[in-house]
Amino acid sequence: MTKLKPSMTRIKGQTSLDAFFGGRRSKEEAHDASNDTAAAEESNHEDSDVEMSDAQQTTKKGVKAAAPDASDLPPIHQIPAIFSDLISRIPEIKDVSEHVAGRKLRVATMCSGTESPLLALELIQKSIFDQHGLHLEIEHVFSCEIEPFKQAYIERNFHPPLLFRDVCELGDDEA
Repeated sequence: MTKLKPSMTRIKGQTSLDAFFGGRRSKEEAHDASNDTAAAEESNHEDSDVEMSDAQQTTKKGVKAAAPDASDLPPIHQIPAIFSDLISRIPEIKDVSEHVAGRKLRVATMCSGTESPLLALELIQKSIFDQHGLHLEIEHVFSCEIEPFKQAYIERNFHPPLLFRDVCELGDDEA
């Protein structure tokens, strides 16, 4: 009995990862994959517990999108592209940006760590500008982090006007 390589033991209907990224395959592999896909679609319709249609379904709350695994789109793997996709799915963000125009969104973080909220807001800012041509201004008010090495990271990369050491001291007369 011949042992198959892991890449050759593909489940019926499963597409190779290379197919999403334009990888090269031999004609034989491409033919096998197209046969597997067609067979999988047939078996999905026969064996499925849940009926899925290609069209979107309407629910009480509005239009229900197709299941993520039913999409033929490749996965998004670049962080800026992920934020761009998120912003494109929130049309109301344009109205919010226009409403706060000329004012700054004031941001303070506690247990700041790597300042993920600020990093995310920068990507949101860029996506809003790229898609709608609007500037969403952000003002970093303060950060609070107890770990000295994280404080150094925050100071070096974000330059907050105030960097508090302990969140428990924020309610005191002096922090």
